[in-house]
Amino acid sequence: MRHSRLILSTTFVTALVCVQFAAIRFASEDWVVRGALPATIGLAPLALWPYRNRLGTWVMLVGLAANLAVILANGGLMPIERRTVEDAIGVERASHYVTGDWIPGSKDVLVEDGHGRAVALGDSIIVRTAWGGFAASPGDIVVWAGVALLAAEAAWAWQRQKRVSRAGSTDAADGVPPQYAEGGAPSLS
Repeated sequence: MRHSRLILSTTFVTALVCVQFAAIRFASEDWVVRGALPATIGLAPLALWPYRNRLGTWVMLVGLAANLAVILANGGLMPIERRTVEDAIGVERASHYVTGDWIPGSKDVLVEDGHGRAVALGDSIIVRTAWGGFAASPGDIVVWAGVALLAAEAAWAWQRQKRVSRAGSTDAADGVPPQYAEGGAPSLS
């Protein structure tokens, strides 16, 4: 039963991520992203709820709540300041985008530096990668930390379960492995 719950939750999260990325990547109108982004983030806690006994889940929920709050405050899109866009892709490319409009192919609405609602929670952190990079929000960083923590918790629980099941193969009376229970050591031959 535990595995079916994990498979169901994983499938649901994967579907949410696919819907969100498809909307961001292929939408030709901002209303598609403005609807898909808050909906997919708002539904994510349903997939996480079965794991509410894990600290990593609560860390992820805090990050998701921060992202959802700033997205809702900005009409369904994540705010990004012009300076961040310029730092990420260069001044020339950034000049093609209009303040107050959705940046096609992204989840962002362009705002002037220091303007917009809850901009401190918006995409303001540039993460450089071998493939170029992307802008992330503080909420994204918290979500990633929660994912890492949840993975560590799962690994620790898995290791603990392995130890418990190995210990279960000992003699219940005194914790002695079965080969020693009759008073002898196993032979080396």
